[in-house]
Amino acid sequence: MLIFFRMTSTHIAVIYMGGTFGSIGVPLYPMPAKAFLEKLQQHSVQHQFSSLQAQSLHFYEAPSIKDSSELSAIDWLGLAQQIFELSNHFQHFIIIHGTDTLHYAAAFLSHLFADRLHIILTGSQLPLLEQSGANLHPSSDAWANYQFSIEQIKDIAQGCYIAFACKLHHANQSIKAHTSEFDAFQSNPLPRRWQSVVQEFGLHQIEQWLSQVKDIRIANLYCVPSSPDHLASELDTFQQNSPHILILQAFGAGNLAYSASLKSALQNLIAKKCWVIISSQVLFGELTNDYAVASWLTELGVVVDPHYSQADLYARCVLLYLQYADQPNWQTYWRNKAIS
Repeated sequence: MLIFFRMTSTHIAVIYMGGTFGSIGVPLYPMPAKAFLEKLQQHSVQHQFSSLQAQSLHFYEAPSIKDSSELSAIDWLGLAQQIFELSNHFQHFIIIHGTDTLHYAAAFLSHLFADRLHIILTGSQLPLLEQSGANLHPSSDAWANYQFSIEQIKDIAQGCYIAFACKLHHANQSIKAHTSEFDAFQSNPLPRRWQSVVQEFGLHQIEQWLSQVKDIRIANLYCVPSSPDHLASELDTFQQNSPHILILQAFGAGNLAYSASLKSALQNLIAKKCWVIISSQVLFGELTNDYAVASWLTELGVVVDPHYSQADLYARCVLLYLQYADQPNWQTYWRNKAIS
């Protein structure tokens, strides 16, 4: 069972997970984590933070320190394990993470820790340090994002957030919307109620998931305006080695044109215990089967993405699969966890 001991409320754990934030040189390469954290600690004392603030910061290396495009669920479960262990002493966490998959990490942690801890993830579009690694980069957004995270962490409600460009975004309703601008993240303009798919877990459970998650295969297909028979042909290529989870990025509110061959291809995958999930290429808004062009899907045993964000969908798929992969009525668990 998930239990947290609230021993201290004034101290903050800063966990470094790599990314542009801790890179130096030309071309950019990661500074060794230990050396980078020493620099970050020095600058935290020297620049703008009060002595009390600086003393309340405690710095840790994450279990996986990589370019964020190389990270996946196994790395975020390892991070969750570290946070769980540190939660005996900390209730406030700042995670420094590469921006490419920062929103995926945030969604993952949000499902795991929900409203039990105060967690902020941040990163940067430019490195914290200039090329030599000696001083702060004069044109970077890194220090501003880090400072903003420090300022916000004690004031936020329990939950998981992304801090970027002096804005806070809810972890599960955010996307990375720009490759290079400092204001790189956007979130749903009309925030919706949200529910975690993980109610209880402990270190033993995380260890089990760590051994299982690396084997989960997810296929995420972006549908294009074409004959549904063409999509059926693509799905037929999975028949010999079907994914565990198939996500179809449909149109509008979850619409997908019908054909007998497409229906048959989906039925064959479902018979092989593949989870089929309908999502949408549209960024915001709830999905429905009100249109006839989508109604045929409801009788197949597919489920609909509650559509908070693509990062939330990924976290939701993986964590529900880890818990209910062997359940013949897995769709019930999906629907019960979709919307609070």
